[in-house]
Parts: sequence; structure tokens; C-alpha cells
Amino acid sequence: MEYTGHGLQITLDELRHILEYAENRVKYDNMEPCVYIKPGDHPRIIQYCCYAECNPIDHTYGAR
Repeated sequence: MEYTGHGLQITLDELRHILEYAENRVKYDNMEPCVYIKPGDHPRIIQYCCYAECNPIDHTYGAR
């Protein structure tokens, strides 16, 4: 995953991994069953918790 002139570039394998991880967090950690894509120079894929007391997951944390 890396930021390019066209936006955030994610291989299909990486995207599958993100989706599998997000679905797992829905099943076991009370995360929302959706992700939010925040635009900008460094777009982010965020998954929020159903409750206010836990932190969101930034699925683009390791992007170059």
C-alpha cells in the first residue's frame, strides 16, 4: 500500500486482507460493520467502534 499521484494504491491481496481483518474485528471486538474512507493528501481507511470508549482502527497505518 502506498500513496501515489493518483491516490492510495492498494493491491487486491492487501484489500482482501484489510476486509478480512475488518470483518474479524466486527465479530470479536464490537467494531462497526463498515469502513470510512477519509480523503486528502494521505487518504485513510478507518473503522470505528460501536462504543465510544474504544479507539478506531486505521487500516492504512502502514502505508508508505
